[in-house]
Order: sequence, then C-alpha cells, then structure tokens
Amino acid sequence: MTELHEHTLVPTQMNRQDGHSNGHTPVTAQHAVSVAPWKRLTIRPLGLSLDQVLMLIALTLLGFGFLMVHSADARVESVNFRTELTRLIFSAVTIHVLLAVAAMWALSRLNYRKLIGQRLATSPATILMIVSFCLLVLVLTHFGARINGAKRWLVIPLGSHRISFEPSELAKWGMVLFIAAFAVHQADHIRSFWKGFIPLVVATGLICLPILVEDFGTAVLIGTVAVMLMLLAGCRWWHIALLLPVAAVLAYFAVWHSAYRRERLLIFLHPHLDPKGAGYNPIQSMLSFHSGGFWGRGLGNGIQKMGFLPEDSTDFIFSLIAEELGFFGCMLVISLFMGLTICGWMVTHRATDLFGKLLSFGATATIAFQAMMNVAVVTVTVPTKGIALPLISAGGTGWVLTAAAIGLLMSVERVNRLESLATPGTTTGSSDRLGLHVVSARESPVLPVRPVPASEQS
Repeated sequence: MTELHEHTLVPTQMNRQDGHSNGHTPVTAQHAVSVAPWKRLTIRPLGLSLDQVLMLIALTLLGFGFLMVHSADARVESVNFRTELTRLIFSAVTIHVLLAVAAMWALSRLNYRKLIGQRLATSPATILMIVSFCLLVLVLTHFGARINGAKRWLVIPLGSHRISFEPSELAKWGMVLFIAAFAVHQADHIRSFWKGFIPLVVATGLICLPILVEDFGTAVLIGTVAVMLMLLAGCRWWHIALLLPVAAVLAYFAVWHSAYRRERLLIFLHPHLDPKGAGYNPIQSMLSFHSGGFWGRGLGNGIQKMGFLPEDSTDFIFSLIAEELGFFGCMLVISLFMGLTICGWMVTHRATDLFGKLLSFGATATIAFQAMMNVAVVTVTVPTKGIALPLISAGGTGWVLTAAAIGLLMSVERVNRLESLATPGTTTGSSDRLGLHVVSARESPVLPVRPVPASEQS
C-alpha cells in the first residue's frame, strides 16, 4: 500500500473532506492509495515562515556584501595567512556585520506596535524623527565631517579610533515610522488639508531640506517614499498633486544652482567629453561591466579595483560585482532584492493593522528604490549620485539601520502570524507558508484525488 506524504499540496478551491457536499460520492482512502505517483502533486514544505525567509535573504545579502567589500580591499602582495585571518576577524567590516545581524534579530522579536505610542507627541517614532532632524542640522555645522567631498557624516572620536555616523540613514527610517504613526493617531483627520496633509508635508520638508544640501539622491529617495506613504495613509490625491510644482522648483534650484550637480548632469549625457574629470566615474564603471562579461573574471581577480574604479567598496560596488562575478553575479544580487521586495509586499498584504501595513510598505519601498537607484547609477542610466547599495555597499550605519528595518518587517509578519494562529478561521498561519496552501495528511486523511484507470496503471 502506498504511504501518503506528510503534507500534500492541493488547490485551495477543492473540497477537502466534504466531497459529498457537491453531490458526488466522497472519495475513500482506498481510492487515495491507488493514485499513480506521477498523477498526484505532492510537496514537503521547508517549514519556513515569511519572516524567516526575509531573514535568510537579508543574511545572504549581508554575507555577499561582506565578501565583496573584502574583495574590493584585496591587493596583490605577499601576506601572512594567520595575520591576514586575524585582521579579517577583527576588522570593522566584521563588526558591522555582527551589529547588523544583532539589530535585525532584536527588532524582529519586538512587537512593532510599541513604536506607535499612546500619544503622537511622545511616540518613539516622533522622538526618532526629532533626533534625526537635530543630527541633520548638526551635520551642516562645523561638527559635520567632509568625506570624499561630501559633508554628510558626524565623526565621534573614541580614543585612537573614530566612529563615523551618517544621520541621513537614521532620518530615512525615522520618516517611515513617523508617517505610519501619524496616520494611526490622526486617522480621523488624515484627509484634511490642514490637520492631515500639511503636518506631513512640514515633517517631510524638515527632513529632506537639510539632506538636500549635500545629498540630492537620498533626499529624492526619502521624499518619494514619503509621498507614497501619504497616499496609502489616506491623503487626498489632489493634495499630493499640489506638491509636484514645488518639488520641480526645488529640484531645479538644487541641480542648476550647484556647479558639481550641473556638471554631473551635463557629463552624464556625454561622459567622454571629460574622461579624466566628471566623466571618469561612469566610464570606469562601464569598463567594469565590459570586462566582466557573463561569468566574470573570478572573485578577487578584478582589475578595475586596482586604483581605476572609484569608490569600489561603496557606491560602485555593483560594478565590482559585474567585473568579478559577471552578469551571473549581477542577476543573483538583483534576484535577492526582488525576493526581498516580494516578501515585503506579502507582509504588507497580510498585515491586519494600518501601522503594520504602512511600516512594512515603507521599509520595502525604501530598500527597493535605493537598490534600483544604485544600479541605475553604476550602469550610467541616471547621473552619478552618492547612494549605496543596501546591505552590500560598505558602511556601518547603512548596514545596521537597514538590517534593523528588515527586523521590523519580520516583526510585522511574526506578530500578525501569531495573532492569526490564535484566531480561528484565519488563513495566515503556520499552515500557510510562502503563499502555498498546505494541507496536513494527518488533519485530512481523506484526500480528494482521482482513481487511476486500469489503462494508466503499469
């Protein structure tokens, strides 16, 4: 007698146990065991919930980033293996990865609804946004450090070491949390122009304007995600439309009244007019793609990182991936981000409360759009901007805060899943993994399957 698998995948529309309800004779166990193996679709699920899949994707991206950052730092020289291994273990990159994993795990165990607060004024989301604004203003003063021509960091001296922190990364996630919390606390006024729309526009402006001074790309990213969250929160579309002329004017002045931004835009159209100046970065980036081909030169065998490709471990690390791992490596990275985006969208769809939906959508959209912007820059699809590839480009602030945001995304899925388990009649539970409806053979011993005709039996 053929033994049924522990779990059998069946269409959700099919009657499982009450086969006689549609007038047909119920299928017996004798019929079930006579089914040909190739006529029955069976599956042994991995048993992974959506938050666990998110964690695996995030860990894979972090591991990929760890590998490529060290590859970018590799040079042709004789080294001692033990010394190099010790340096690798205790390097800043290793510490950043460990901190990112710890932040992701800690926030995934947190009930995300605690971030809403009892009142908007004392909400953790509001406090985080106020702190972000103060740090952004502090960067514009003499406390801000100018690195690679951009004044975006606060440097904290710690003995013989210095810790650099990028406040715009904190502001990026603080904005998402604030809009989500505001939509919950001001749900009755969210469609009002003065009580709902204007406060959100003021908050977005307070965050974006200080960033716009030195980082046009991040300001555009935050502003775009903020507008999308306003629409999802319930703001009227024609209120949002009023922002378009204002945004266009700000973009015009930000680009054409800044010499280096205007030069980047003009050189983007004709990079070979200044191959050793403003056109150097896009030209070297495209050479990396051309050099890598389909399979790449091999991990660690890149040539462009030997002083030719600028910012090979940060903004242009995707170009290094293209050279060393080729088209295959690029598609692997893009597939991971696509998987992360799809999982984030599923979390948004499954969330049962407004705060969870807005938080999960904001986190997913921010990571997805930032990855798209970085890939567009290194492939010279858009003008050069200093924007990192999430979880891969070197940067402790970006790694830790992005991993923390994914931890909150995992928290949304975990909390809603546990609540659905406690509520009878819901479908988002432990038996609904990765969008597959899995029916346990123990719970449904009589499966609706078709008997095998004698002509098909071997």
